[in-house]
Amino acid sequence: MAKYRARHCPKCDYFIGFVVANKRLRGRAVSVTNFCLNCNYKLPVHNIIRGVPKPPRMPRRTTLRLVRGKLDPSAASLLGRNPNDLMDTKISPADYARHLRAIGQDLENLQLSSFNLEYVGDSYLVWVKENDQGESVDPLFRISKNRLQKLWRNKTPARPLGHEEPFPLSASRTGKRLRYSVQELDRIEKEQRARRRQQSGNADGHRLSQLLRTIGDLVRQRGERLLGIAWQELSVSIVVETPHGQKEIDVFRPDNLYDLWVRMYLKRDNRAFLDTPN
Repeated sequence: MAKYRARHCPKCDYFIGFVVANKRLRGRAVSVTNFCLNCNYKLPVHNIIRGVPKPPRMPRRTTLRLVRGKLDPSAASLLGRNPNDLMDTKISPADYARHLRAIGQDLENLQLSSFNLEYVGDSYLVWVKENDQGESVDPLFRISKNRLQKLWRNKTPARPLGHEEPFPLSASRTGKRLRYSVQELDRIEKEQRARRRQQSGNADGHRLSQLLRTIGDLVRQRGERLLGIAWQELSVSIVVETPHGQKEIDVFRPDNLYDLWVRMYLKRDNRAFLDTPN
């Protein structure tokens, strides 16, 4: 697993990951690795020089005491923060797992190989580019286009359950954006729960819905806030905000997420067995 610091991309407003190599070297130029998870933009910075002398320390101030309760709007303005931008949001970390599983089951029907998900406070946005729609690693989709059209002639393509919103990628290209609000996710989850009761069999940890559910559980256990997920065939980047207010990116391989899913699945299974009444 690789870890990067995160900032908003100045080009597409998604997230840029960056890391400084050889942090312990002083007085020498060290390289900076950075990349945008959405548009592949790179900051115009190749290296930096560490070891700049620190300014003299100012006299130490008295220790401030924390006061429990809500922050007064006037006090928030003095601190330079908007009271509406605090960590408290409509979607709590306890909802991430079930929300992401519902979104994953909907995206499975669209057969996407890559997408970008963004958390916007009261809903989730899934960004899909034109060349990412309908792609799959399934050998069925390696058939020629003419044979595929004959095969699907009598089948209607799956439609997303989220609210579809077109958005421009550039002057000549457009893409698709799916918005999943809390109300829509509650409805989707009820429908999926009823469908799972009719079907028999164990959960498949390789499915997108189960891996996204694992991400939600992982972020909740760490006490972090989910900001985004960049899903690729060979890597999954999770953008979070730590309890200390730092934005970070954790990069996993799909098999790493599957290993985490196995551990969490066994833990849930053991807990259900122990909670069974005699």
